[in-house]
Amino acid sequence: MSTTLNTARRRRHPRSSTTARPQARQATAAADQDGRDRILSLAIRSFADLGYEGTTTAAVARDAGVTQPLVHHHFGSKEGLWRAAMDALFANAVRVVDVSTDASPREQVVAMTERFVRFVVAHPEVTRVMAREGATPGPRLTYLVDHYLRQPFRQVVDVARAGQRAGLIAPGLRPDLLLFLVLGAGSHLFDVPALAHESLGIDVTATSTQDDFLALVHTLLEQGLFRHPAKDRRPQEHP
Repeated sequence: MSTTLNTARRRRHPRSSTTARPQARQATAAADQDGRDRILSLAIRSFADLGYEGTTTAAVARDAGVTQPLVHHHFGSKEGLWRAAMDALFANAVRVVDVSTDASPREQVVAMTERFVRFVVAHPEVTRVMAREGATPGPRLTYLVDHYLRQPFRQVVDVARAGQRAGLIAPGLRPDLLLFLVLGAGSHLFDVPALAHESLGIDVTATSTQDDFLALVHTLLEQGLFRHPAKDRRPQEHP
């Protein structure tokens, strides 16, 4: 009788643990992903500001509010953490040069330049990492070039050469040097926000500053880089 009664009770009141387990697993997975995201965010900042040698997994874990073993659980090692951080940071870099091939070389150069400026405004760590890793040869620089930089760099150079063939850009200019001029000039303001603000009161985070900077870049391209066909002139009359 008691066995039958217990069975009936279990049927009326099923164990809640069977439904709680999936919810608990989901909560654990969400917390795990949140911890991983915080680790990556802090790692990107540390590698950009302190470099590879100045970054430690212990410091990243402390700043992210997680344990150091969790860093190694997700990324294996400091090298693994660096690669994951770079993959997250440079994932959208190729979109900078993803412009319509139907556009003229002039339009492509302007679009790429403007996209680059907006990209570094949103991700100032990109150019800081490139400056650090680009100073000396090494496996980390090779990783960045092979995975994220060589193709967009070559695409910009190819577009500039197409502009030269079209008579848009002076033939004596070196497209590869033009690329690095844009990289430096287009990013420096946003790499030194403290200097800009303390010296001249420039707020690089202000939308108006960013818009004005892009307008300046556009003006310099139009008036300094691109060649404009000479206006038709009437022949001079000789007495």
